Amino acid sequence: MPSLGCTSCGAPVAIVNRFSKVVVCGYCGTHLRITDSGLDISGKYPKLAEYPSIFSVGSSGTILGKPFRALGRMRYACKGAHYDEWFLEYDGGTAWFAEDDGTYAIYFEMLEAADLPDPEKIKAGQNMIVGGKKVMIKEKGIAEIESGEGELYYYQEPGTRVTFLDGISEGKKVSIEMTDDEVEIFTGRPLLRRDIEIAGEGP
Repeated sequence: MPSLGCTSCGAPVAIVNRFSKVVVCGYCGTHLRITDSGLDISGKYPKLAEYPSIFSVGSSGTILGKPFRALGRMRYACKGAHYDEWFLEYDGGTAWFAEDDGTYAIYFEMLEAADLPDPEKIKAGQNMIVGGKKVMIKEKGIAEIESGEGELYYYQEPGTRVTFLDGISEGKKVSIEMTDDEVEIFTGRPLLRRDIEIAGEGP
């Protein structure tokens, strides 16, 4: 896709993936919604602090032997720590890669959002039906979106509180993220570091 100009600072902004909904200007940090007519300002937020990560925007290689490219990430703060969710081009489609203190998972299928119980009533250890499947909830928590960079498939403003549920269904990981106005449901699997090969890595 052609480059467009940031509507805040005028710097060139390249959009790589046709599924991206938001792009973050790498020069001024403005979050820009991608529309049919161009780019609209969503807001200007601080750039992400530099924490160690195996990826950077534009990283490429293979995951489970299939090609990927890292397009962008959202960072979440939780219990005094943080974790990242990367938006990937993956094997001809899209996927989401979760990176949390040296642990990794890939989510490559988004289930249709379903009616869920009141988050306040959901507890770790219980079973619930999600997208027609029984899910055992393993963990429940609350995180806050810090910021983002690169291209993003979906967007919530920094400062948004997110209730997250991590579970297992039919041997797959299930991740549910709920805000006041949106529910995102993904299935995937955990990864080992050896499952991930990044172009340019040494032996």
